[in-house]
Amino acid sequence: MNGTRIGAAHRQRLYASTTDTYDETADLDYIAIEYALNGEPITLTLPEKIHAAQLLDARGYDLTIIGRYIGADRSTVSGWRDRGWTPPVDPQPIDIGHTQHGPSGYAKGCRCRTCRNGARDAAREHRARARRAATQQKEAA
Repeated sequence: MNGTRIGAAHRQRLYASTTDTYDETADLDYIAIEYALNGEPITLTLPEKIHAAQLLDARGYDLTIIGRYIGADRSTVSGWRDRGWTPPVDPQPIDIGHTQHGPSGYAKGCRCRTCRNGARDAAREHRARARRAATQQKEAA
């Protein structure tokens, strides 16, 4: 039989741009975004994911479907939409002993040598300041 299941026909291909292939100002690869818009597997950068999600949302796609197409969670897409399709702002890493520990900075309980030595030195400095302050109070009295 040469029939086609209802709904199995090829749908119209979606395009991110009909003239450009790359936007240098926003660092967007429209060809990669086009693959994502059509459900083809592709790895996107964060700005490309947000742009693709915005285009799919404007076309009325459900957040779950958008997430599947671009490789993100529904709540992530919802957060982007709630912020006006802007990327989240990453906090600056905290510098502990001239070593940065990830995007959130120092993690409580870190056992690396730099953090242990930095914590020890900071504790020594705190005790020394407390002793100097106590000595100055005794001399003033």
